[in-house]
Amino acid sequence: MYWQEETVSNQIESRELSKMKKEIFPLLIIFMLTNSAYAQLDSIYNQGEYRTFIVHEPTGYSPSSQYPLVLNLHGLGSSASFQKTYTQFDDVADSLGFIVVYPNSKSNSWRTIGNTDVDFLTNLVDSVRAEYSCSSCLFVTGFSQGGFMTYKFANNTPHTITAVATGSGSMSFALQNASSSAPQIPVMHFHGTSDSIVSYGGTVVISSVDSTIQWWVDHNNCNTTPIFSNIPNSVSTDNSTVEKYYYGAGLSGNEVTLYKVINGGHTWSGSTPITAFGSTNQDINQSALIGSFFVDFCSETFNISEAKNNLFVNLYPNPTCDYFSVALTQDIKEIQIFNTSGQLMLKVHDTNGPINIASFTKGIYSVRIIANDIILSSKIIKL
Repeated sequence: MYWQEETVSNQIESRELSKMKKEIFPLLIIFMLTNSAYAQLDSIYNQGEYRTFIVHEPTGYSPSSQYPLVLNLHGLGSSASFQKTYTQFDDVADSLGFIVVYPNSKSNSWRTIGNTDVDFLTNLVDSVRAEYSCSSCLFVTGFSQGGFMTYKFANNTPHTITAVATGSGSMSFALQNASSSAPQIPVMHFHGTSDSIVSYGGTVVISSVDSTIQWWVDHNNCNTTPIFSNIPNSVSTDNSTVEKYYYGAGLSGNEVTLYKVINGGHTWSGSTPITAFGSTNQDINQSALIGSFFVDFCSETFNISEAKNNLFVNLYPNPTCDYFSVALTQDIKEIQIFNTSGQLMLKVHDTNGPINIASFTKGIYSVRIIANDIILSSKIIKL
């Protein structure tokens, strides 16, 4: 019987999570004591107990504006304050105008079996929306077991999830079997091939990363053949490289993207390395990529790239800390960059090389591209 198989699967999954916690917890305690900054905890009363969380308001927050809401879920044996420090997602939120909530699990472990924590996160979203000026866009991201919980929440909450992004997590077979009627949503997934905590190849109850990606590709009815690209190995000393697999053309514009970190460990790319967890890739900034991905699916914000008259302009890397390039199928005559006040910040005529905006303050800038017979516009995010 299916319910018997699911019960056995859940029991095995529970034992595996307990084993993971014993391996991770001592290492995280050391890192948290030396790296986590103090943050003010809020709380809500949920199902007979108080549950805590941290809220980050973006720079310039005003109740008269509306902001997308992001849940950022910590890993097993970790905490909201550690996730806040480790992912540095506040910087992305300040640049893009997100409200970020970092919830605490109970006893440093998300209850991925059953719906106790699905209910908590659902009520938490309601509570935050009642107190802050949130738009309809709701995003979820998570690391390690927080990645598992991200998929669990997205497939079970009554709230409409706009998009999800996970790092070093996956899905159990039990969740996949129970989620056939779950909503289709855009998905971004990061995972190291040398992850010793959540194996890239999966286990007897946890789907491999490739199988999890395939489940979402099928679920979203995306193209089954991905667009493949190698991310430039700009930091050779991190002992890892990155491959990107993009599956597009899904239902309602949904897509699935995998960043496969070759030789990457159980880590968050672009973050402070934790040597005991393996190599931390520095060629990409995981938080920035997630922020850019979320922006693409929220009508209350802006689009990173724009299509016009069958022309597609691409700014890359986006977001960036210093340089970016412009790709267009026509010859470019001039590039103009404006701040949010409409002030011209830079005019470029030599458009063959990268454009330097390292001196710009962090934020969102409009980019106007003047080609042979058309003027296009897009946005660049400076971190």
